[in-house]
Amino acid sequence: MANVTTGSVSAQFQTYFSKMLLERALPLLQMEQFAMKVAYPSKTGGNRTIRFFKFDNPAIDKIVSLSEGTTVSDGSDQRQLTLSTVEATLQQYGSQVVLTDVLLATELFNHLAQATKQLGEDAALHADTLCHRALIQDSSTSTGTNVATKSYARYAQSGTNGTTFATSSVANSAMTSTDLLDGATSLFIARAPKIKDGYALVAHPAVIRDLQQDDDWLKVSSYSNPEAIFKGEIGKLFSVSVVSSTNVQTFNTSASGVAELSVGTTGVNTGYASILLGGGAFGVPNLSSIAASGSPFSPKVTILDAADKSDPYGQRVVASFKTFYAAKQLDPRFFRVIVAKSNYS
Repeated sequence: MANVTTGSVSAQFQTYFSKMLLERALPLLQMEQFAMKVAYPSKTGGNRTIRFFKFDNPAIDKIVSLSEGTTVSDGSDQRQLTLSTVEATLQQYGSQVVLTDVLLATELFNHLAQATKQLGEDAALHADTLCHRALIQDSSTSTGTNVATKSYARYAQSGTNGTTFATSSVANSAMTSTDLLDGATSLFIARAPKIKDGYALVAHPAVIRDLQQDDDWLKVSSYSNPEAIFKGEIGKLFSVSVVSSTNVQTFNTSASGVAELSVGTTGVNTGYASILLGGGAFGVPNLSSIAASGSPFSPKVTILDAADKSDPYGQRVVASFKTFYAAKQLDPRFFRVIVAKSNYS
């Protein structure tokens, strides 16, 4: 006898939809915690530009020997005060998700809630990218083989510039503990301010993998003061906190400060730009302060769900994000960009 199977009457069966969403690949974003944050209040006559100020460094050239009862008359003891500035111009950024009324009426998932969440994640990734790239690149950095020598650029294992780095083997261009020590030493010599009593390296996991092979690597679980741990910190070398980030500039071809590399996407054919940070290296607007003040520049997601002239039938619901943001190098002496390859593949 012929059996009646599910295949025989397949028209009645529906695919079961699981409402449990799968995990997504979310980036590790770490940069803003190291920024100098400045509030940008509204109604103060500002022109979208934040100006940072800095007085001179200490010096001894105007300190003179004094003779008893004698006033210095030639002015050789008169110290001048000079004030330099760095300016960052804020830029508006935004994105939107447009949903139809029919979709919202028939949906299985809450698309409006997901759109709001997605826009917030996109905005965070964008802000982190601006912070990282502001330190990696600037308008005076050459690209390709015309490599500009920057005061803050270093290349793993004492590479002299981006051209020699590009042609060196992975064994001769992966980051070592000596690279980290030398970078920290250069910051110390430059009198870069400390962050929580030390410096911090923001690096790609592939680069950190090489550093973790060192016998002096100190795991976070071994810290005596867990309160001083940075977000994303996974260990230390030579008192430098190592922070893992997946939003790191990578070079597979010619890019700012790095010559042509062999084509590839990860590991041996990729250059990673890690950032060794001291305090005051870069600045951003204080978004939380702006939001608290009710400023129109505060970051926010807006939901438009009413009919208007552009949508007289109310057929669309628009979720949009807008922010006013900038990231700016403040002092190139206070950070180092260490370009390295990785043994990971």
